[in-house]
Amino acid sequence: MKKIFKKFTALFCAMVCSFGGVVGFSACEKDTLDGEAVVCMPDGAPALAMAKLMHEDTEEDGITYRVVKADAIASKVSYENHEENADFCIMPLNAAAKLLGEGDRYVMVGAVTHGNLYIVSKTETKYTTENLSSLIGKKVGVLQINNVPGLTFKTVLNNCGVAWTELKNDGTVAEDKVNLVAIADATALATTEAECFVIAEPAATAQAKNGFKIVGDLQALYGGENGYPQAVLVGKKEIVEVHTLWMENFIQNIADGAEWLKTATGEQIVAAVNGHLDSTLGESSLKAPLLKTEVLARCGVRYVAAKDCKEAAISLLQSFVTINPKATAVPKDGFFWTK
Repeated sequence: MKKIFKKFTALFCAMVCSFGGVVGFSACEKDTLDGEAVVCMPDGAPALAMAKLMHEDTEEDGITYRVVKADAIASKVSYENHEENADFCIMPLNAAAKLLGEGDRYVMVGAVTHGNLYIVSKTETKYTTENLSSLIGKKVGVLQINNVPGLTFKTVLNNCGVAWTELKNDGTVAEDKVNLVAIADATALATTEAECFVIAEPAATAQAKNGFKIVGDLQALYGGENGYPQAVLVGKKEIVEVHTLWMENFIQNIADGAEWLKTATGEQIVAAVNGHLDSTLGESSLKAPLLKTEVLARCGVRYVAAKDCKEAAISLLQSFVTINPKATAVPKDGFFWTK
């Protein structure tokens, strides 16, 4: 009954806002929700964006946070019965655009991370846009080669005019291209022969114990110090567009989270995440000893409203589509929330 009432309330208020002019709109700016909001996010760096809110979570705040396996996040917005889906969800930009880019059910509220991908190697060579061509004829291990890490690295190579290929099962190395090798996670560094690897923080720093150093910053290689929209927050359209006062407070708390990370201890951060794990997860992949200030800074946690990163998001997605049309889509204008 609560779900039915909530849906009716949102629909009624949306109608009033549409036909009631300025007075009607003011009446619909709500500072509370009609029930509990469910916020889902994948484990790892995206969960850092919500760590402050989870640290301060109470039974009475009207929000339930759930940290799930990364490969399960798409399911949280894909149920046929829309009421069963998460109210808000943090997702990779490419997945959000592909699944929700029509903007009819969810809208992109903002980007919450802006890249945490780095090149690690046991050599001393530092990679910039000027010398990426030195990888031609060599092998590079790439995390999630068909998703954001791989698509971003391929985009960087394309932008630098460096040819690449994915190494096939026969293992024949192309002498005139960079040879990309798919790796499942950072543990593969120990068993994969390659000149260097593209992996994510905090795992990149963790590999120091195995003799690896960070020798390249994909964010800088792509577009300078601002990186690119990587993980984005999407919200149900009927909530975002009606509960505007509530949204203002929610967004401000998310934005404040980046500053909180600068003073929070690794133990506080991991405890916050572990306290909101989905039943399918035993513990977070985040480890307290690794979450030092400099490592957290390399995770790219920063809130930018959708209207302010729309062009950057579309540009990146267009690059991804050029590489693999099945990997994502360029969303419609209505996908980007303009408040």
